[in-house]
Amino acid sequence: MRLVIRSVYNNNSVLVELGKGKQAIVSGKGIGYQKRPGDEILSSDADNLLYLEDDRIKKHFATLLKDVPIDIVVTSFTAIDMAKKTYHYSVLNYIYVTLTDHIFQMYKHLMKGKYQTSMVPDIHERYPTEYAIAKDVLKLINKNLNVHFPDAEIKNIALHFINAKGVDAESDPTDTLSMKVNRIVNAVFKEYGIKRNLNNQNYFDRLMIHLQYLVERVQNKTLDDHVLNNNIEQDFHRLYPKSYEISGKICGQLESNLKITLNENERVYFIIHIQRLIQESENVLP
Repeated sequence: MRLVIRSVYNNNSVLVELGKGKQAIVSGKGIGYQKRPGDEILSSDADNLLYLEDDRIKKHFATLLKDVPIDIVVTSFTAIDMAKKTYHYSVLNYIYVTLTDHIFQMYKHLMKGKYQTSMVPDIHERYPTEYAIAKDVLKLINKNLNVHFPDAEIKNIALHFINAKGVDAESDPTDTLSMKVNRIVNAVFKEYGIKRNLNNQNYFDRLMIHLQYLVERVQNKTLDDHVLNNNIEQDFHRLYPKSYEISGKICGQLESNLKITLNENERVYFIIHIQRLIQESENVLP
């Protein structure tokens, strides 16, 4: 089959048209060498063919290419497609951005000799499928990028799949609740300009894990009923007004949108996580 080139990324990667509006990334040694848009290549010359399945994924790909090397983008997209096909694992499309960015940031640190193991806890017993996916993804990353990330990176990759788990006809209804919780939290974060980055990644990932546990507690009606000191929330309000404001908005939207009730403990946990995340200075009042 002949493929028509639309864009040449480098000597080894090109974007091709497949007809009927479908596109794919083709990679192979020298496949883009001295090629121009409109030229044809043979599918038999391709080592890998990565389909860009819909307009949103195409947009993610184009956006990422502005800042991320093509080999990292292709590796990330290939890994996600592998997870979807091999494990029949449904994911929300935003993982194409979050996982690619994570791999890129970790790759830069590794190349500079500054890679550090994440402090995110190991929760493989609760999420065996996601950890199995992450193990395969890590092998793919190390092979395609010719690097050697340690096995400790598996839990970080797994977390991206846990947080982006989608819903299909056979999915458990708890997945729907998980999606809604993540969407609400991320919408509030976007409003306040909070993003996962190299400085806050450990705290961000810990918050994402907390959200997974929150979903289970809400679903099983086992919210923490341990009695806290009555002054804790008031002290946090005084010391960390921004963290208090953000957590209050998140809790308020979770309660109104999901028709649930969060007790004082859950609200305090959110304040603690967000305070760690944004590192707000103590606002000690006279």
